[in-house]
Amino acid sequence: MDNEISIDLFIDIFIGYTKNKDNGALGLYESIKENLMTLSTLSNLCKEYSDISKYIYNLSEEDFKLLKNFFDIGDEKKGSYNGILEDLKELSVDQKDNLKRFERHVKLSCHQRDYIVNNFTKVSDELKNVKGEIKDTENKVGNLTSNVSKASDEMGKNRKDFDKITEKVKQAKSKVNGIYSEFVGILGVFTALSFALMGSVQVFGNILKNINTPNVGNIGYVLVVGGVYLLLIYLVIMTLFIGMKKVFKEGSEYQFNRAFTWRIIGTSAVLVLSGLGLIVIHEFCLT
Repeated sequence: MDNEISIDLFIDIFIGYTKNKDNGALGLYESIKENLMTLSTLSNLCKEYSDISKYIYNLSEEDFKLLKNFFDIGDEKKGSYNGILEDLKELSVDQKDNLKRFERHVKLSCHQRDYIVNNFTKVSDELKNVKGEIKDTENKVGNLTSNVSKASDEMGKNRKDFDKITEKVKQAKSKVNGIYSEFVGILGVFTALSFALMGSVQVFGNILKNINTPNVGNIGYVLVVGGVYLLLIYLVIMTLFIGMKKVFKEGSEYQFNRAFTWRIIGTSAVLVLSGLGLIVIHEFCLT
């Protein structure tokens, strides 16, 4: 603790001398010489680097600048220490070594403080720059987030429009398939009717061709054949309708119109019975 107090005292004396030397105070130069003489005898104090550096680190900026000027390490290079030291002719070798050691410790502490302060200033400036860059990056990220949100909203709208278009395409495709099925069904019906009519016409043509002399018996045969073929043609046409119904509408069955079916059966039966009656009349009554 005594060393620390002594170090504080001597450093404050050096700072005060640098501050007041230009004022022409009487006895100031002699006083600083006496203090340096006293310091040169304190070997242990001159070796206390930790106490010296601790006190220098805690100096104000103004006092720190004055101390550097005293030891010829300031910006102005108007130091006093070396000049005063040269005037102390009566110093022994050990005393000079003590003062040189003290000088080295002071200068090293000053350089270390400058180094720390300069690095701290650089780091502080870099942190400010980094902070500015981070803020710019945050702004860019915010803008990017906003753009992504807008793009997402637009994609959502486009997706809805796409779904609507897809639904319309499906509906149109369903209508086209329905039209195609109906068209094929109509063609099938007309094809079946055409074949049935052509077949019946050909059969009747062959029958009538074989009748050279029409009579009651021949007319009876024609009526019987006509009744049978009427029923067969109806069955063929209905079979075609049933087949097309199963092809284009799965799971459904074609329903016969009972009234119309009974009319066809009745007509066919009348023709057959009439023909049989005429044949019987021809065979048993007219021959």
